[in-house]
Amino acid sequence: MIDFGLVDAIDAEAIGEPGQRIFRIRVVKGDQYAAIWLEKQELAQLGRSLSQLLAEKSDERGQPVDIVNPVGIFPSNPDMDIQALRISIDFDVDTQSVVVNVDDETAMTSMERPSFSMSFSRSQAISLSSIIEVVVAGGRPLCKLCGQVLDIDGKCIGCPGSNGHAKEFLISNSQED
Repeated sequence: MIDFGLVDAIDAEAIGEPGQRIFRIRVVKGDQYAAIWLEKQELAQLGRSLSQLLAEKSDERGQPVDIVNPVGIFPSNPDMDIQALRISIDFDVDTQSVVVNVDDETAMTSMERPSFSMSFSRSQAISLSSIIEVVVAGGRPLCKLCGQVLDIDGKCIGCPGSNGHAKEFLISNSQED
């Protein structure tokens, strides 16, 4: 297991064009770098889970946050390159920090878990949650009827909001007598 301890900087990013993007969390601890790869839905869930965890467990709810260090220039070949299969998060009340454990395929098939561990401050968690929202929202547009992601051609396949027969329509604000 690799334990980064309390990290210096953390953020999230998407790489690629909408519809073809891949997602990762970037972590910096001293001169070490880690990339944790996730699916878009997993990244979005992590952002929501961080917000919920802080709301439920932090004694500093509603307090101002500290300025967080940016990740800055991130190497194309980080020291750790992990494809996350499972992420667990917890809150350390004594240090007011979030503790994250990541399992990759090796950790899932062996008894050695987690494969990567780190912690970060409440301020870093709030910042990461906000960054995740922006990263996830930066993809393809959503269907106005059902909220599903549109395909590359801008079509919603099998939209439950239109029973699969979506057509363009106008909604009028005027009332007819």
